[in-house]
Amino acid sequence: MRKAIAVAVICLAASLATAAGDTHPLNVKTGLWQMTEIITWTGLPPQYAAMMKNGQPRTYKSCVKEKDLSSNPWAGGSGEKCVWTVLKSSSTDMEVRGTSCQMGNYGTAEAHGTIHVNDSENGTGSFSIVLTGNGQTMNGHATYTGKWVAASCPADMN
Repeated sequence: MRKAIAVAVICLAASLATAAGDTHPLNVKTGLWQMTEIITWTGLPPQYAAMMKNGQPRTYKSCVKEKDLSSNPWAGGSGEKCVWTVLKSSSTDMEVRGTSCQMGNYGTAEAHGTIHVNDSENGTGSFSIVLTGNGQTMNGHATYTGKWVAASCPADMN
């Protein structure tokens, strides 16, 4: 039994090492990015629809640092705080999972999505989101477009 457990642990460690070795940072410029997100929710209670701007574009700024290129680089200005895990990535594409996302008074969410880099100054993303809170579950589909706007970020974003 101990040998079987040891073999399973070694195999799991090897697969994690392989997965981690297959991840590469996105090839985008660091600095200030302007992001536009559109989230369409289903199961959204009427009292949340106006507050969450269901299906309406929202623009925000994100300060992308070198360390962010191996995570979700554009999450910084979106308002929610998540623990991001990169499932796989190359210099142009990344698949990520967000867990324990704190969505303010709305509850917590889990997210899964992909990021695609068109070039070093332009990118897109698509995410599915499951938000639970106040005894309800809401599902969202988010699309993102991003454009690099400056090499440095305002002092209040650093």
